[in-house]
Amino acid sequence: MNTDRYTPVVFVSSTCYDLKQVREDLKDFFETNYGFQAMLSEFDSFPVDPCIGTFENCLNNVDKSADIFILIIGTRYGYVTESGKSITNLEYLHAKAKGVPIFVFVDKQLHSQLKIWEANKEGEFSATVDNPQIFKFVSEIYNEPKQWIYTYESVRDITTTMKHQLSLIFSDGLKYNKISHTLQPYVLDSDIPVDAKRVLIEKPYAWEYKFLAYVVKGEFDKLQKHRWNFKYGIFTTHIVNLNSTELLDGISIKLNEIIKLNGILDTLLNWTIQDAMGLPGVPSDLEMIVYVSKQFALLYERVIAWALYFKTLHTDDVFKQLLQLLYELPKSMLARIDDFVNRMYMEITNLPDVEDNIKREIKLSCVLDEANTDAINEEMERLYKLLC
Repeated sequence: MNTDRYTPVVFVSSTCYDLKQVREDLKDFFETNYGFQAMLSEFDSFPVDPCIGTFENCLNNVDKSADIFILIIGTRYGYVTESGKSITNLEYLHAKAKGVPIFVFVDKQLHSQLKIWEANKEGEFSATVDNPQIFKFVSEIYNEPKQWIYTYESVRDITTTMKHQLSLIFSDGLKYNKISHTLQPYVLDSDIPVDAKRVLIEKPYAWEYKFLAYVVKGEFDKLQKHRWNFKYGIFTTHIVNLNSTELLDGISIKLNEIIKLNGILDTLLNWTIQDAMGLPGVPSDLEMIVYVSKQFALLYERVIAWALYFKTLHTDDVFKQLLQLLYELPKSMLARIDDFVNRMYMEITNLPDVEDNIKREIKLSCVLDEANTDAINEEMERLYKLLC
């Protein structure tokens, strides 16, 4: 028995007073027909933290509880916060950041005036809206590439649309449940991106390659803070004090380490990934794809840690140039890996989801040349002569 099941929460975001009946009808629609918990701020069932204000409570409930977010935009913009945005605007941004399904419904009268406002933003629109800022809000949503917008005249338009959309969500859930019983648990429990899970469910054209691209990109997207650390030389470990002898003796060990890391990365890119994908006509090993992707990102992180080690060293100023050369040694390697990951993601995910019988050839390579240590060796020779 699955003890993790719980009642889905639908957060309904809109101005309250002008859409009071619409909100009440939607609460009844979701709770009576589907058994969902409809979260609306004017009802007693709305969770309240007494230590924070009304507006903070709304955002807090979006962040903590919303599984589905319904945004209804009428002709009132509503209360404007200190940020210059309305509460509904901020609730929408929080739902977007959380990554839950978002359904946006725009009043047809407002929608019909949008083009007129875009052509004359200083015009008079008080007969339609209480604040022209609402046009800017709607326009921004329309410009979002992945956000679908519906128009409505009555609550029936909203409920009819949601019946269809909920049936699709339910259908995807059944498909996901089906594959969860056929795939290795490791694949679904390994924090793979939403797009990778979608590929597993829908199995579009070249889906195994798309799965690889989404998983690798997802792992590398998590490394942005490490890239910033490398770019600015930021480290969080302790300072290491070394004398001249300790420093020079330890450098050969560190150079051997980066050469070995380079070799492991080369093996992952040129052999392990190919083994995971398998030969044409042979099913890919999805668990191995996840494994390779995580190891690839982990090794990239280790290379950055290797470089940042030289920022932690405290020694004589005469070694300053040598430490900088060592710190910058993997810069080219990291840049090539980033370029490879981005090219692979773009070229593979841009493939159509339906086979169109057009022959396409994607050539991806990432040549990691052995680290060039000539400048480092020259500087070490100079230092040996200077110190001996």
